[in-house]
This record gives sequence, C-alpha cells and structure tokens, in this order.
Amino acid sequence: MGRTEKSQGLAPPAIRKDIRAKYARQIINKTIPAFLASQTRARKGSESSELIVDPVANAHAPRRPEPENGEDEAYIKRKGQGRRKVKTERGAETVNHGKVDVGSSKSRGKGRRRQDSVDYELGNLDITDTDTASTRTERKIRIITADTLTAAHILAYPAKYDIVEPKPPKKSPNVCILNMASPLRPGGGVLTGATSQEEFLCARTTLLPSLKEPFYRLPELGGIWSPDVLVFRNSLSLGDTQGELAPADRYWLDVISAGMLRFPELEGKEGEVKMLSKSDRAMVEHKMRAVMRIAASKGVKKIVLGAWGCGAYGNPVSDIARAWKKVLDGTSSATSKKRTSSANAAETWPTIETIVFAIMNRKMAIEFARAFDTKIEVEHAPSDAAEHEDDDDDEDVIAQELRAKIAEMESQLSQVWNPDLKSRMGIILAGLNAQLLEREGQAHTPDTGSISGEGVKLSEVEFMPTPPHGYEDVERILAGEGSSGEGSESGLE
Repeated sequence: MGRTEKSQGLAPPAIRKDIRAKYARQIINKTIPAFLASQTRARKGSESSELIVDPVANAHAPRRPEPENGEDEAYIKRKGQGRRKVKTERGAETVNHGKVDVGSSKSRGKGRRRQDSVDYELGNLDITDTDTASTRTERKIRIITADTLTAAHILAYPAKYDIVEPKPPKKSPNVCILNMASPLRPGGGVLTGATSQEEFLCARTTLLPSLKEPFYRLPELGGIWSPDVLVFRNSLSLGDTQGELAPADRYWLDVISAGMLRFPELEGKEGEVKMLSKSDRAMVEHKMRAVMRIAASKGVKKIVLGAWGCGAYGNPVSDIARAWKKVLDGTSSATSKKRTSSANAAETWPTIETIVFAIMNRKMAIEFARAFDTKIEVEHAPSDAAEHEDDDDDEDVIAQELRAKIAEMESQLSQVWNPDLKSRMGIILAGLNAQLLEREGQAHTPDTGSISGEGVKLSEVEFMPTPPHGYEDVERILAGEGSSGEGSESGLE
C-alpha cells in the first residue's frame, strides 16, 4: 500500500534545531518584551512571581480565630489573683477557644473525671481543618493526549470544545498549569532549540521573564509561582504564522514551575519491572504535595498536571501515576508517614475542582491511566490540535545525539590519565550507553523520551548520576575542572 500523503523533504535534525533556536530567540528577545510593555497585566504578573520553598500543610484552610481581648488561651484572669496560667493537671481546667472551664479539683468521682476528660478532648478539637465527605466537592480527573497549553485551553473554554459545564463566575481564577521545569536554568534549553515542555511553554507564553535568576537553583520542595502568564501562541511550530493567536483568542494562565527527581535509584532484579526505591518514592510524593499546596494556597480550582519526570528523567510511569493518586487522595506511603506529620494524610485539596493530566504520548498516557485509576479513560485531543512539532523525528534526534556524545567521550577517555577522572567518565559513559539501549528499544513509540510527551530536551547531554555528588558536568570533567556538584542544565528532561 502506497503513501496517502506527499513525502516531505526535511532538513537534518541539527539544522531544524538551529531554526527552532533562531525563532525562540526572536520571540524571547522581541515578541515577549513587546507584550510586557503593552500588557500591564502580563507585566505585573511577571514582576509578582515568587519563590515558595517547602510550603506549609493546609495552607488553604482558615485559621482559628484569635481569642477575645487578645488573651492567650493558656491564661485566665481570676478576681483578686490577676492573670494566671491555666493548670492542665488531669483535665482539671480545660481550654476551649479562649474560654476556660474550671473543674473542681476536690471532685474525685469517676463521673466527674470522665466529664472533665471529655470536655478537654472536645475543647481541643479543630473543626476548621476537618475535611469530611459532606464538605468535599466531587473532583473531576481527566487524562488527555494533548500538550499542556491545549489541555489548559480546554479547561478555560470548554464551550469551544462542545463540553457542557456550568457557566463560571466572571471573576473565576485562572487555570493553573505545572511547568515541569529544569531545576538549574530558567527556561531550560529554549535558546538552543530544545523541545521539551518547559521550552514549549517559554516560546509561546510570557512565562520566561517570571523565572528570575535569583530563584535558581530551584528548591527540592516547592517552586516558582507565576501569576497572569499570557498565552500568545498555540501549539503549532514556531515558524508557522498560523500559530500566532489573535488578540481576542489570547488567554491567561497561572504557572507553578518545579523540578522533579532526576535519574532515581530503581529497584528490581534483571528482567523484572524496575520501580522507585522507598526513599525516592517518598521524595516524589513530597514534591507533588508541595506543588498541590502552592496551588491550594493560591485558590486554584482547575490545574493541568502531567507524567512528571517520566521518559528521559528515568522515573517509571506507573510509580509517578501511583504517587499522584496517593497525593491527590490524601494518603501517603509508609516511609512518608514516618517522616511527616499526620496532617499530610488529611490533605485532599477540596478547593481544587478539576485536574487534567496532559500526556502527549498515547502509550504513556494509557500506562499512566492504568496505574492511576482503571476507571479513567484516556481522551484524545480535539481534532489532533495538540500535535507538536517534529514529533516524527524526535526519537532519531535523541539517538543521534546520544551516539555522538558517546563517541566523543570514548575518544577522550583514552587520553585521560587521572584515575579518578577516568573512573567518573566511565560511569557517565556507561549511563549514556544504557540510555541509548533503552531508547533504541523504544524506537517504535514516537515521543517516548519527554517528560510529558511534548518533546525531549536534549540541547546538551551533560548530566548523569554519579555518587556521591549526584550529577556531573561532562564538559567540566573533560576540561579537567572536576566536579562542583552543580554545573549547567541537563539536556535530558
């Protein structure tokens, strides 16, 4: 059977990458500053971005009101005795929202002691943090094979996609999206033509100016909150003039930028399914919980998430899906229960009404849905609107660049005489070879290597795990500078 469409002659991957970099630089250096100068809301949103480190639990819950007259709950005024501290021996005096019930210490009856104990327990109940079934709204969770911006547009304008929903209030909050960001460099490899999710967002929105240099390196827990980010392009390629949105079609988003665990330790015997270790699984849940705390504290009602850290970062899709499920349901693993307070178990995010997981790769989306909830069906993007540029050849680009980096390191490895440097380079080379083998085994699936299925950030293949520092900068090692534990952005995201 012949081809149904005319063949297209494509330039080599390196040339296409340079073209993308040229368009991205033009947008970042000219288009975005023009929008910030003309759009007051976009400029104020960029200026008001903030770094939130390790957000507190239940940040969205109302606090208990302060006692009247400014008195502390642990103190009481008695006539002729002044202000004295309340005694809590055997529940003789109990505190209840600023009012003290004084029990007779002479009463030793069983009934009296039982009543005092009940009063003490009831007086310390905090009904503001309780999330019962009656107060919890039914949350909608969807998995869509679309890029992040398309999924956000579906949430913001459901009527345009023939989705019947109640009309939102005029002052409803923006849709929020998770920017699965590089923890080391604002925008990742957007200026070098990389095509991962973060670069995809930074070339189509005013997100990049809000990712300020002082915020980096991003914290392990937490991220950058960027309000009122203007979307001025759709998901078409940067060189396509039809990708520019008309003024009436532009829309606003809130963005949380956070980095996921990279190259985690996987457990499992040879031939078995590899899984995250207990410590890494707990860290992944902590990162997800921090993102949800930021969203809840900012009043977010609709949020777009993804298969965070899957693909080239090496996190198993099923583990990420189960971790999201635990965090959204308010449960946690045994390891995290020991390390965190019991308040985490009650965090079910009742203010967030709709969650969409945007995963471009359909195979990854199906695997994610199977591990997350078998009752949720994977939805197609409307009219294939989320097709991302260069999807057909991303896999070839990755494999070619991996082979080039391996060949370069092999040629330089023979010239290295320092045993320590040679050992570290050997570890990196082994890791690159392992990634190439895994990549070639997945060659039949397009776009498998991206975090969210929107493309692969491979501007430079520089970071691989090596104990005890975690990540090594290949270029610094080749230059003989040693390891600083930091280095530049990893190309594999």
